[in-house]
Amino acid sequence: MPWRNGARVAWTAALLLAAPGAAQDMHGDAPPAPETLQVAQAARSPLSERIAAAPAGSTLRVPAGTYVGLTLIDKPLALVADGAVTLDGGGDGDVVRITAPDVTLRGVRIVGSGASLDRQNAGVLVAAPRARIEDNTLDDVLLGIVLSNAPQTVICGNRIHGKPLDLGRRGDGIRVWSSPQARIERNVIRGVRDVVVWYSQGVELLDNTVTDSRYGTHFMYAGDSVLEGNRLAGNSVGAFLMYSRNVALRHNVLERNRGPSGYGLGLKDVDGLVVEENHVLSNRVGVYIDSSPSRADIIHHFQRNTFAYNDVALAALPAVQHNEFRDNTFLENIEQVAILGSGELRNNRFTVDGRGNYWSDYAGFDADGDGVGDAPYRALSLFESLMDREPRMRLFIYSPAQQAIDLAARAFPIMQPAPKITDDAPLMRPVVVRLNAAVATGGVAAGRLGATLLLLALLVGAGAHVRTAGRRSRRPGSTSRTPNMTEHTSAALVQVCGLSKRFGRTTVVHRLDLSVQRGTAVALWGENGAGKTTILKCMLGLHRYQGEIRIGGLDARRDGKATRRLLGYVSQELSLYDDLTARETLRLFAALKRVPAARGAEVLAQVGLAEHVGKRVGELSGGMKQRLALAVALLADPPLLLLDEPTSNLDAAARRQFLELLVGLRRAGKTIVFTTHRVEEAVRLADRVIVLKAGRVERDGPPAAIDQRCRLRIVLSPESREAAFDLLARSGFSPTRNCSALFVSVAPTRKAAPLTLLAQSGFEFEDVDFEN
Repeated sequence: MPWRNGARVAWTAALLLAAPGAAQDMHGDAPPAPETLQVAQAARSPLSERIAAAPAGSTLRVPAGTYVGLTLIDKPLALVADGAVTLDGGGDGDVVRITAPDVTLRGVRIVGSGASLDRQNAGVLVAAPRARIEDNTLDDVLLGIVLSNAPQTVICGNRIHGKPLDLGRRGDGIRVWSSPQARIERNVIRGVRDVVVWYSQGVELLDNTVTDSRYGTHFMYAGDSVLEGNRLAGNSVGAFLMYSRNVALRHNVLERNRGPSGYGLGLKDVDGLVVEENHVLSNRVGVYIDSSPSRADIIHHFQRNTFAYNDVALAALPAVQHNEFRDNTFLENIEQVAILGSGELRNNRFTVDGRGNYWSDYAGFDADGDGVGDAPYRALSLFESLMDREPRMRLFIYSPAQQAIDLAARAFPIMQPAPKITDDAPLMRPVVVRLNAAVATGGVAAGRLGATLLLLALLVGAGAHVRTAGRRSRRPGSTSRTPNMTEHTSAALVQVCGLSKRFGRTTVVHRLDLSVQRGTAVALWGENGAGKTTILKCMLGLHRYQGEIRIGGLDARRDGKATRRLLGYVSQELSLYDDLTARETLRLFAALKRVPAARGAEVLAQVGLAEHVGKRVGELSGGMKQRLALAVALLADPPLLLLDEPTSNLDAAARRQFLELLVGLRRAGKTIVFTTHRVEEAVRLADRVIVLKAGRVERDGPPAAIDQRCRLRIVLSPESREAAFDLLARSGFSPTRNCSALFVSVAPTRKAAPLTLLAQSGFEFEDVDFEN
């Protein structure tokens, strides 16, 4: 729109008074229109005389030295440093002012501008077309480089550091005003207020780094522009785009922008936007959207971006529509999606052409192994919905209050809010986007960015949380199979290296090494206190430990949440609600694990409880309760089951039934690690038996190689004890004794033999115990 400059200034002032949110507090001192720039009558530097004497179009090589005062370049030429050249403004007005076209300024140090925001004192002011400002260092300047009606100017390779002032009193590091087709490239800017591009079309912002500032970049009325390869980190806002059309953001890193707004990327009334292959990390809000696109005939595309570790990955006003998200990774954000205000987020698509996004909190399945979840992902949390309406509730994140609210919503569907968004084709693995070397390895964001890339690589290598083992595809034409969780990884599902655990001065586990292959069952066997349960709880992340535990390629300590998705656990002491029925119990835990409620009926049938779904837990037998606990562990179809003395409280019949159920699961491809005291359980179920004593491995081998003898403790009356001892010894047994009992070691299959012998000889027992 061909506005006159006076109208521009008036309209800009109105915008700054009326614009909501982030834009409102940003530009109380908006730059004046070009013809109203106030020019300080600073003393000219001696260099200005050399410039006046140089022919137009020549290259002026400036000898090393310090030149104090205003350097005015009013003719086309190249001013190039020949050695260490400092241009010092002396603390008054601009340092360099360029009023002629086709000027180059290269290799100088520019310091000491004035400090007047009213007069907009700058290190370099360019007021003519086609300048090149490159490879300079600007320090102690109020505004760094200002373009005013300077189209096709290049600002490249400069280092800009503002004056040591409070944030509100600083000037902009780079300001592009009414200067179309400018290129801002490879500059390093810190300690300024903003990098501003206003009323300038076709601007390219490439490979710059902006840190410790207010706005890494702010675009307004600057369409047909590109932001690519920039690193905007540690600012109040990374990038904020307003009232602009046809802008593309690619390969940028927007990290740790956590000021009052704290947006990695903010959008207001932007049309024709493409956001792809960016890393948006550790911001308060990853992307904030207000009225973008503003036109109903335009669609915005967000593709292959990584949104990780943000407080909120995506925040939008309820009226926002026509945005499409595909092949993005939403990784470990506190809140994936927030709606800022009452209402629903409508007409935005999170599945495009059958492809959705990766969500680290997705708890669904991939039965046919095509990399797409079989159930939709829904951003559904009562606490998050309340928090979106009342931000002060963020004080209670991770508190029992949050857990109680979400538990109540899952237990009582009437309390559940409507899903904020639905992704019908969630991806089972993250989409790894590798940036160019300059962006990925340099500067302030490198540490966190490198860690994110490493974590994404691990998740992809480990298959994220693809749940397939033991599941059958329901899709038409598919055949039954038992796919591996991650067929491209090694056969070892569990790797334990140097595991040690101490309680006070007592070492319970000492430098344990253990490898468990997929589809096998391993028994941890030993006396009470041998460390069996402690090992399982370390795998679950319930104990701190030394050493390393990897499950499915993930570090159990660093990637605890992702690791626990691969586990199903049945403890020795059950924690079920007696007042709930079996069906209600599975429905409750299905909601907690975020799996479809229909999965509950499947696992109840799998463990043989289909006929008892209406019984309350308190009415079930001990064996049924144990099978119900196993059904809960199987809900999310984990590839690994951890069982702690699973039959310790069952009678002989229930123990046999439960053991047969576990044998069937192992044959179906489950990996099982279980603790036991019973030799017959190890022989029936385990491929390997790890014999533990005082936290150390004494033996490791197949059950047949383990000493399978058990010891009988036989209590008789004192007067018959000696005669019974002699009878057992004469009959080929090897009895021992103490002051209260006889002890006989026998094979498990011959436990009755010594008792039968004694009974047939007329001895009466006071008590009999069996010990493995």
